[in-house]
Amino acid sequence: MRVLFATWAEPGHLYSLVPLAWACRAAGHEVRLAAPPSCMASAARAGLAGVPVGRDVAVEQIRNRADLAAWRRPGRWPEGWASRPGLLDEGRRAVLRALADKQFAVADAMAGDLLAFARRWRPDVVVHDALCFAGTVAAAALGVPAYGHGWGTATVMRVEHHELGARPLPGYPRLFERHGVPPRSGPTAWFDPCPPALRLPDPAPRPRIGVRYVPYNGPGDVPRWVVEERARPRVCVTAGVSGQKVRPGALPPLLAHTARALAGRGLDVVLAIGADQARTLSAAPEKARVAVGLPMSELLPTCAAVVHHGGSGTGLTAAAAGTPQLVLPQIPVTAEIGERLHHQGAGLLLPPTLQDDPAAVGEAVEALLDDPRHADAAARLRTDLLRMPSPAERVAVLEQAAARR
Repeated sequence: MRVLFATWAEPGHLYSLVPLAWACRAAGHEVRLAAPPSCMASAARAGLAGVPVGRDVAVEQIRNRADLAAWRRPGRWPEGWASRPGLLDEGRRAVLRALADKQFAVADAMAGDLLAFARRWRPDVVVHDALCFAGTVAAAALGVPAYGHGWGTATVMRVEHHELGARPLPGYPRLFERHGVPPRSGPTAWFDPCPPALRLPDPAPRPRIGVRYVPYNGPGDVPRWVVEERARPRVCVTAGVSGQKVRPGALPPLLAHTARALAGRGLDVVLAIGADQARTLSAAPEKARVAVGLPMSELLPTCAAVVHHGGSGTGLTAAAAGTPQLVLPQIPVTAEIGERLHHQGAGLLLPPTLQDDPAAVGEAVEALLDDPRHADAAARLRTDLLRMPSPAERVAVLEQAAARR
């Protein structure tokens, strides 16, 4: 079987596809990963054969569009909005339409090259991340099954549809029409790595296939101090690595503010950052260790708590490790995981108004450490995640779909 994986962005969206791609390779199938040129280095580091398609336009779209300004700054939208879009006012619905327009532009930049490669390589099935609409176009052109793959948010946002529902925005069918392909409403089904306890109901239900989240955070060395005995509780502070592309040249305020808030509280504070973020760090925050490029899957099992921005990769890696979480959401969608963790008892969520308050941040971390109910809930979440079928088990879904063609 030939399986074509497709994504439009790295690292978060690309990383979520890697375990299933590895599983397909281990089962003896041919795998290619199609993505914009900027993703090729990450694909190579993941051991995948990458195919560069189209142009890199995503960062420019996110960074420069005025109609996405509200999406780029901290804020809370009504809880549960992703499954109940009727909670949103017209201004927020306009932001969703702008997000859709951005994804249409990204897909349009990829689709021509992706179609040309797919017609030469002739995959039996396509797996694409949830917002890689060019993957659905390519599968439709070849008449092969397409499977969407979530990257870990509580729901897969259907931004290509009016109010996340079932009626497509005009830009979506136009992607197909420009290439002479009959429009598809979406993929055959969705692989969802989000554990059931963190999911929200869909506003437009569709087939969902649970697959265990297997952390992949990129390659990296594990220093000796990570596994040595610790005299103090270890707390990881991270803002992910994706935001550096949108806000280059400065260390995210979340990192510096949180490190200062935890200084002097008798904790082993680890500031986990990427190489690009390290270049903007003039000096380590007081009483904090800086870890550059250390995979979170290796660090978080050694931590008593993690403070982060609400990114899916960090959130689900912490869930897989059974680590309690404090979420400081930096954009509206990153509050989703924090809200669900809070309801499950496995974490806490601080609103934007308290994120710069050292006392509030410090007290929230101490609450995670001092109240054993948070650790117990995080352990239950890990158990639930481990009960989900592994990527290796889910390869059969793709094999069966290819056989039915």
